[in-house]
Amino acid sequence: MPELTVVSFNTHAGVGPRRFDRDEYDLVGVLRAFDADVIVLQESWTPDEGDSAVDKAAAELGAEVHELPTGRAVRQPWPHIARSGAERGTVGVAVVTRFPAERVGVLPLGPTFADPSPRRGALHLRLDVEGTPLDLVALHLTSRLPHGPLQQLWRLRHQLPPRGRPAVVAGDHNLWGPGVLALLPGWRRAVRGRTWPAHRPHSQIDHILVRPEIEVLEGEVLPPVGSDHRPVRARLRLG
Repeated sequence: MPELTVVSFNTHAGVGPRRFDRDEYDLVGVLRAFDADVIVLQESWTPDEGDSAVDKAAAELGAEVHELPTGRAVRQPWPHIARSGAERGTVGVAVVTRFPAERVGVLPLGPTFADPSPRRGALHLRLDVEGTPLDLVALHLTSRLPHGPLQQLWRLRHQLPPRGRPAVVAGDHNLWGPGVLALLPGWRRAVRGRTWPAHRPHSQIDHILVRPEIEVLEGEVLPPVGSDHRPVRARLRLG
């Protein structure tokens, strides 16, 4: 039965947390060091000119990149959806995969009141893992608490792949595990541990969810690498 390693990581666009360190960190090196088959990224930033860190890392790894832009953005101060004319790139969700993948579609999550990213959605891919198809849904839910993540998960649950085949949902949910599972019955968490804020985490809001057809061999929260979130990694076996 084929196995794969999945990492989910909110990159903060490759810059440090706003209150501690606004300098860039080596995002290319971080992605390379994950040594994962599939990396799901949130707040992945692509400049208007030049290659993104994600594209550079994927080229080094010999991997494919699939992206879902969610808005125009600036990196400094903070990779935020731009509300002025200082738009120098796009921010969104990205997947770096060593396995061949086809884009199934975009699962809409909005609109949500006060969400600065009105085009927010989940990216649905189908991976070919050594001959076994795997549905992957990559997402970044809104941080507009308490209503936003709950509304978006409710919309998402009716669009997810049907039961009975291997599937993974990964990303920054901006919601604790019990709340996520309450709205997504039939899924379970592959990783348990605090992920945010990275310097002294008190909450797990970054999740890798799997269906019963997938066996979780390992699951862990990784040490901080420069962002305001800690990455999560899971080693999975497809049934």
